[in-house]
Order: sequence, then structure tokens, then C-alpha cells
Amino acid sequence: MTRAPGHAIRPKTFHAIVEAAIRLLNSNVDATMSEVARAAGVGRATLHRHFRTKADLLRAVGACCIEEMNAAVRAVDDAGMPASDRLYAMLRTVIPLGDRYAFLQFDTSGDEILRAGYQAQLDWTTALVEELKTEGAIGQDVPTRWAVAEIDQLIWVAWTAVSEWGLSPDDTATLAQRTLLRGLGTFPLDTGQSA
Repeated sequence: MTRAPGHAIRPKTFHAIVEAAIRLLNSNVDATMSEVARAAGVGRATLHRHFRTKADLLRAVGACCIEEMNAAVRAVDDAGMPASDRLYAMLRTVIPLGDRYAFLQFDTSGDEILRAGYQAQLDWTTALVEELKTEGAIGQDVPTRWAVAEIDQLIWVAWTAVSEWGLSPDDTATLAQRTLLRGLGTFPLDTGQSA
């Protein structure tokens, strides 16, 4: 994990703080900055020198989340594979990260780093959706933005399914793929007739 830009902090210290925050906030979203400092093995003054508020710390954790997710997707993104296989590879790679980041409910609009990282995710997903439409896995009549939003939301649902419902990451990846491709498939809209 790399340091967030703008932090004059040793990488080892930054990593310790972020990892401690992730551990604590996953078990208690109301964990205090003092608890994070203690868990990271740094003084409160050190923590506050680099992250003046809990919101600053959460932004740094959010940036790490986006960086880690983008790196995971890049690692499995093989342009030679069919788009449906790339979608499944992405889901299988990103869903296990929910154990680390499911507590995050951040708004990317106020932070340039988060916004840019999230936009990179949306751009990749948009290109993938266009390929899925070309391959016929998603109907041409489905608006691309709708499909992108569905993928984004299904990842959050999958994270919840793993952390709160006890489903495995592999099972949720399969369910997400099934939901997306059968729910956005090329078949006619259900008119109430049984399948």
C-alpha cells in the first residue's frame, strides 16, 4: 500500500495507521482517533499531525480502498478474455476486499483523489459494459449508465452479503454475475408470463 499524496509521513507509519483504522472501524465504526493511534502504535499527536480529523483519516482510508480495488482489477483485466469472463474476474477480485472496506460510506464529491479514483473505476466499468453489450450479454436497449450503476451497487450488496449474511466471496461473485447478466440480458421484458 502506498502513501496517500500530500502526507509527509513515513510509509511504515502511514501503513500502520491505515491498517489499524481498517481493523478498528470494521468492528466499531465509532472508534476514536485515540483508539486508532493506540492500535497503530503511534502517539495521538503523531496521528493528529497527519490526520487532523477522523474525516481526514477516513478520506485516506477511502483513497487506499480505491487504489487497492483499482490495482486488483488491473491485475485480472485481460483484454483477450470475453467481457463476461472479465466481469466475473473483477467480481471475484473485488468482492473479497469488502472484508476490509465494507464500513466505508464515503462521499467522493468533496475529495479530488477519491473522485478521480472512483471515476477510473466507473470508466473501466463503462468500457466493460459496452463490451458486454457488443457480445450480447447485456441488451443494447439497456442504458450503459444503468448497467454501470447496477454493477457498482451489486458490489456493495455483495460486500454486505459476505460480512453480514455469511455468504462466501465466491458465492457472491457468482450471484452478482448471475443477477447482472440474467437481469440485464437480451431477453424480452417479463410481461407476467411464467418462464
